[in-house]
Amino acid sequence: MQYQTPNKFEPSRHAALDALAKVDPTLYSRTRNFLDGAVTGLSPWITHGYLSVREATQVLMEKYRLSFEDKLIFEFAWREFFKHAHAELGNGILSDVRRPVWSGRYNQQLPDDIREGRTGVEAIDAGVALLYETGYLHNHVRMWIASYVVHMRKVHWKVGADWMYTHLLDGDLASNHLSWQWVAGTFSHKPYVFNADNVKKYAQKWDCSDTAIDTDYEDLESIARSKRDVGRERNAPPVGVAEPTSHRFDLELLSDTLKRKTVDLRQQAGVDSCSALMSNFKKINLVHPWDLKACFDLTQNGELRVGLIDCAFHKAHPWNKQRWDFVLNAMETGCDQIWVVNTDDIGHCTSMLAGFMKTGAEFELRETLNSGYLMMGRCLPVRWALEDKLLPNPTRFQQSFSRFYREATLMAGSLEEAIHGGILVD
Repeated sequence: MQYQTPNKFEPSRHAALDALAKVDPTLYSRTRNFLDGAVTGLSPWITHGYLSVREATQVLMEKYRLSFEDKLIFEFAWREFFKHAHAELGNGILSDVRRPVWSGRYNQQLPDDIREGRTGVEAIDAGVALLYETGYLHNHVRMWIASYVVHMRKVHWKVGADWMYTHLLDGDLASNHLSWQWVAGTFSHKPYVFNADNVKKYAQKWDCSDTAIDTDYEDLESIARSKRDVGRERNAPPVGVAEPTSHRFDLELLSDTLKRKTVDLRQQAGVDSCSALMSNFKKINLVHPWDLKACFDLTQNGELRVGLIDCAFHKAHPWNKQRWDFVLNAMETGCDQIWVVNTDDIGHCTSMLAGFMKTGAEFELRETLNSGYLMMGRCLPVRWALEDKLLPNPTRFQQSFSRFYREATLMAGSLEEAIHGGILVD
């Protein structure tokens, strides 16, 4: 089988709904494991809030008879499970949840041959090239790359997770980093390994015979639990692909239109100009990068829609330009202004908060677990709008997906009740 590169992900609400209209849950269930299977390709739009899981489910139920037993709903729920874990663990998702399967010291740098897609293992090299080109990977390819990086090359999972997050349009900290931990065995009971036969079954075009992964699972798990680094293949290509540059955040990322709309609240002059503007508005709709559907909603009289960028978050978790464009193009379309803040500057944030409170304007921001944005209350007098979720959140932390899904679906009752009840839960 041949992997079909997804269409370019257009940063628009229309593109998200058009992709959703093409989803066939039955075909998805039957073919999703194959790289040319009927995957939905919705994840970039869902991650950045062009579309929610609940809304996607509601639209699909108008065409198909779905329940909690359907594979597509089951997979949608994984995203909410990872958010459930993120809410419990906080920044703990960035550290080992359990002990690693190998007690030695993992490498803290990604080898150049992996970064440049010239390991000599085709499933890895082709996957890296696709990651850079499209900002998207089939889930199997993500798992193969993660397994190879951690278990075959002895690189710490967080090094690989941070690298992949930078380039994924759908990179969600919880989903990405906990998935890498699941592969590594620090968020599961055993390491995930794969071999050449597994690649041949699901991606026939990629030939991994006569490479380090062309062996049985017992041998691969033994390697995973040892200090052995299989290294680069002897017949690996000398030249690979160039990694796109990653960006924390700077004004040069902005188009000329956005530059004219942008106010730098890291400077007192920016704060003063915005405070003076507030007398013209009763409500400020703040839009962070994971709530971009709001960019395409209608505004009411007396409302100002403001895109929000927190430099502290993007210093810790940079994106490549492709991903920045995916976010900033939506903000350019639908936001009246862009405000740039730094939630790490606590002293300035305290002064800013006091100034904006005096304006009397209402500031509304959608809930998010992303650090920095989570701390926006330091800078602005925000009222948090609840996130639109499909499933209720179990009151006790469920450390496995199966327990989470069982508990959450019991709380919901039925899929119809979850949808038509309009569940908005914290």
